[in-house]
Amino acid sequence: MTGEGAIRVTVAIVGSMGLVAIVYLVAVLARYGQKLGAVTKMRPFYYGYYLAIGCIVVALVARLIRTSVFWAQPSDVFPLLNSPWFYLLLYDLPLAVAMTVSLGVTWHYWGWLLKER
Repeated sequence: MTGEGAIRVTVAIVGSMGLVAIVYLVAVLARYGQKLGAVTKMRPFYYGYYLAIGCIVVALVARLIRTSVFWAQPSDVFPLLNSPWFYLLLYDLPLAVAMTVSLGVTWHYWGWLLKER
């Protein structure tokens, strides 16, 4: 592996750790949302966080697969794994859905903080 290839692999692994941190953050928000919803008798919108966690895990797996493509020889890589469509459909789109759902649920549970003066 060349120096540039080693840098790409290192950045991919560190980026994967960032996705793990986002999963942890959304899990904490889900727990807080569950507790706040129980106290205020809100409908259980916190299930949206679990949908978001599932989408982030799909994106994480796609990123790890993409990282393994960086390690492989170009002739050994299945062409689909090197396709931009693969990365779009299994990384970018699930991550965008996850962040949108998380933002919506968080706004629903915690939006009252912005209204208070």
